[in-house]
Amino acid sequence: MKITKSSTGGDSHAALHHLPKPIDSSPLYEPTSVLDPHITSSPSAAAAAAPVTGGVCPAPSLPWDPASIPLALNSSASAASDDWSDPLSFLLADMDDPCSFFPDLSHPTPPPPEAESSHLDLLLRAAHAVEIGDLNSSLSILARLNFLLPCSTGSPLHRAAFHFKDALLSLLPIPDRPIPEPPLSAIELVLRIAAHKAFSDLSPIPQFTSFTANQTLLESVDAAPSLHLIDFDLGLGGQWSSFAHDLAARSRAARLPPPPLRITAVVSEETAETALAADNLRDFARGIGLRLTVEFVRLSALAGVRLAPGEAVAVVLTPTIFRLIGVSVLRFVRRVAARVVLVVDGEGYCGSVGSFRRRFAGGLEYYAAAMEVVDAWAAAAGAGEEAVRRIERALFRPRIFAAVAAAAAAVGDWREVMASAGMVVAELSEFTESQAEWLLRRAPVEGFHVARREGALVLSWKGRELSATSAWRCR
Repeated sequence: MKITKSSTGGDSHAALHHLPKPIDSSPLYEPTSVLDPHITSSPSAAAAAAPVTGGVCPAPSLPWDPASIPLALNSSASAASDDWSDPLSFLLADMDDPCSFFPDLSHPTPPPPEAESSHLDLLLRAAHAVEIGDLNSSLSILARLNFLLPCSTGSPLHRAAFHFKDALLSLLPIPDRPIPEPPLSAIELVLRIAAHKAFSDLSPIPQFTSFTANQTLLESVDAAPSLHLIDFDLGLGGQWSSFAHDLAARSRAARLPPPPLRITAVVSEETAETALAADNLRDFARGIGLRLTVEFVRLSALAGVRLAPGEAVAVVLTPTIFRLIGVSVLRFVRRVAARVVLVVDGEGYCGSVGSFRRRFAGGLEYYAAAMEVVDAWAAAAGAGEEAVRRIERALFRPRIFAAVAAAAAAVGDWREVMASAGMVVAELSEFTESQAEWLLRRAPVEGFHVARREGALVLSWKGRELSATSAWRCR
């Protein structure tokens, strides 16, 4: 079967990341885990057990320049577009039935490290083929990649490429498409809980996002008689156990009863995971003497969010929500008269603008760096390989599939959406910044930095952005 000839389009501009500046630090904040009220998710214990010994590999960098990759897959209008720069170009022609492209590999062998550049080059070309709707070419390239990247082994960049390859395949109209994760059985739920706990122990991202958001909320709703938090990404609820702990501690220090706390979780559907999160939060709140209620509202029924007089309302968003419901979420924010809107970007959506191919490349770079951090931290702390693999399977893989789907949705920059809706950035406090910096000093590996950028506090590692928290208010 000959590959369909295709016309091309797309952009290729700008750098993928910027280098932040280190900030001085102050006293420590140590959040509490909702999974066990008697322990914390702080990496401090691991840091004490295994101090830095050096030799940490640098963060991964994509071995191509996205701006330099030819946009054409096969264009009769340009002779150069038929002559690929790598030796694997001949594999993209004269392939048979695409249904037979995917071999059964009972004992796959990962490619050697020197082959990664060619594999990633093909992966980026496959992303462009998907972008322009060239089904034949995308199937041909991904078929070859399915053979070259048969399993999640090797370097973080190689493992990330495997999952991004599967995420691309999931977008195509083919039978037996890859899925991000199996149905959430009782066993899978237990494994996911273990993955969340391991991620908190082996990466600063959960700690950073939890602390910066919680501290900003505490400062924004200080002295309010009752609090109402509307969360669009509840997960297992770990952030809110930490917030409830701090809220109760502040009240005890002021010799006052803690204000009642109501959490409205906006979800696509109620699941065993959301029910478990709510039960854990209620149990934890009872243990510290805080009156807490948890309610669920479907994403399609935002009008059903219940408001009460005298409540201080705060809203917590992630950039994903703009892909799901667009600017309507900001109309909702204005309706509930939120005192503060927090946008917590812990999945690499920062700067995700441009063509699908460019957003795809940015996501691949982000998750390769996130996996590199986990690998380095686990090695320094003496954690087992199983914990690393659990994080990759239960957390990173579903998020990669979501990131690729988000890139395909071709949404604009969510910051521009916020600004156009009359939202303005509210600078995070110097205390929040200094505490976040001190938290990172307890990591068992070096290279983490906190910097301010476009009104947000950004966590980076060796120049790669990992997470960002920003606060917004209505004009």
